[in-house]
Amino acid sequence: MKLKDIVQVTIFTVVAFILNMAVSTATGMLGTLSLYIAAGFSSFVVAPPFIIMAKKLQKRGIAFIFFMLLGVFYALSGYWPMLIVNAIAAIVAELIIGNYKNDNRVALAVSAGMFVISMHAMTFVRLLGPEKIVEVFSVFTKEQAAFMDAFFTPKAMLISIGINIVLVLIAGRFGLYINNKFFKNSKKSGIL
Repeated sequence: MKLKDIVQVTIFTVVAFILNMAVSTATGMLGTLSLYIAAGFSSFVVAPPFIIMAKKLQKRGIAFIFFMLLGVFYALSGYWPMLIVNAIAAIVAELIIGNYKNDNRVALAVSAGMFVISMHAMTFVRLLGPEKIVEVFSVFTKEQAAFMDAFFTPKAMLISIGINIVLVLIAGRFGLYINNKFFKNSKKSGIL
């Protein structure tokens, strides 16, 4: 990839990260409900930048760079384990995306990547337990970690997974809609 392409990917990723943080913060105000939908809903603001970028550059490796850059921004925010999560999301997205000219594959790739990211909290809580969560994740207090441990029962996790699958798949289609509506003829119109 050329330097210009990497700069474009970074710009789109910064936009997605900022919007993602804004949505996560806003949904976090909803209390318990946010544990079900925050990560899935935030994919609505990550999907459009990713899809516009992927459809615009049309090159392999875009998904990998995008998700890894997201991981770096999370790490810079003190949430370093997201580098591991985003690496998995990046590999999953790259395996799925296939041909960037296939809209369904592009939407599915970003949706699958966001689903991996949206499941990270439950996964880490179950694997590490509340005490270790506080040590590993500087963003969580002991009270929050204890609440998450009590809340993420098998039933709650299944409900959350179901909701997230639906939300991230819709978000992928929403991203394609935004791309086709406003950026399909981007070169001709001078946008981006």
